[in-house]
Amino acid sequence: MTRNETILNAVDELKDDLIELLQALIQIPTINPPGERYEDFVTELRGRLDALGYTTEVHTVPEADLPVLAPFGQGLPRPNLLATLNRGDGPIVHLNGHYDVVPVGNDWTTDPFGGELIDGWIYGRGAADMKSGLAAQIIAAEAVRRAGFAGTIVQSAVPDEETVGVRNAGMGWLVEQGLLANADAVIITEPFGPDGVGIGHKGAIWGEITLHGKQAHGSSPRLGINAVEAMARYLTAIDTHVRPLLEQRSTSYGVTPPEPNATLSFDTIHGGAATNIVPDRCTVTFNRRLVPGENLDEARRELLAPLQALGLPYDYRETYSTQPVLVGEDEPVVQAACRAVKALGLTPRILISAGSDDQRFVVRNAGITNSLVYGPGTTALSHISDERIAVEDLVLGTKGLALILSDLLGR
Repeated sequence: MTRNETILNAVDELKDDLIELLQALIQIPTINPPGERYEDFVTELRGRLDALGYTTEVHTVPEADLPVLAPFGQGLPRPNLLATLNRGDGPIVHLNGHYDVVPVGNDWTTDPFGGELIDGWIYGRGAADMKSGLAAQIIAAEAVRRAGFAGTIVQSAVPDEETVGVRNAGMGWLVEQGLLANADAVIITEPFGPDGVGIGHKGAIWGEITLHGKQAHGSSPRLGINAVEAMARYLTAIDTHVRPLLEQRSTSYGVTPPEPNATLSFDTIHGGAATNIVPDRCTVTFNRRLVPGENLDEARRELLAPLQALGLPYDYRETYSTQPVLVGEDEPVVQAACRAVKALGLTPRILISAGSDDQRFVVRNAGITNSLVYGPGTTALSHISDERIAVEDLVLGTKGLALILSDLLGR
């Protein structure tokens, strides 16, 4: 029997453990915001990793840092779990997943935190994004441990990926503390699917623009400056001058969810106080996504130029920004992932994410380009009512992770 066959058989033997682990993780509702039951989740997962022979540590963000690092967290604790399994000299491979999940919303036909197994599917908030990734990385490492390896496996489970931030209380804070500094490779187990090899993500600017006009009686609009109408002119100018540029910018890589172009959407608008008052303010929020090759300064100039052309006072405020992230296809961990996908009988899809993820902290802050995103599940079934993952997908993604680990750490 080849080493790959040994690894794949080990995952099959661990299938029931994999399903039970994911169900147990779903059943702890770690909703963010605000960050419910984080400590319960970390306690549960730490106990399981201790039982598997890991050395575990919990790194909790100092309370004084929470207003900056977890502004939506209502002062609730932000624990990060690190677990280390060492087998002598060899590479250090860091497996990472976030344990926070988005709010439930409406129209579920199953218990959002039941972890129910129905007709080959596991349901629940986090089933796809991304408690499945956490379960997969733990079981994949166990399969490799049984086969033997040389080096170190580090598991991290972090909070607050879902609320983004230029800094955050999860992976961003771990990087700031130097806790990834010795990693030779980092794999983030977001739901890209068993054949998806994630080498980066789009950049982003989220922000708010307010135009200032002048109030007047609604019967005498010429005495005022209508901020709502001015905002309409701004949005028209964006459509005329900026959107055609964005349509010309795209990435040749696959994108999940599928959106190859640079994009800009205005998602909320508010203006005016009453029908008989000329509005003196109008505010929009926007979401700009940058493809690799674009940069934040260029995107800002394109947003501001038509705004400045209006000749009115304005406020421009960003709530989040990140440059695009892209690592090379020749990075060792990327090559290992492609080999693993082929060993599963699949064709690797080289992807970037339309949304940003914690890879930005790994690449841009920690300087670790030998990183990728690979994990079971799909973004199409994330953040929806009746979120779910197929058991077949879960097992196959776990096998892919195990083969990547074996490739990097095999002996």
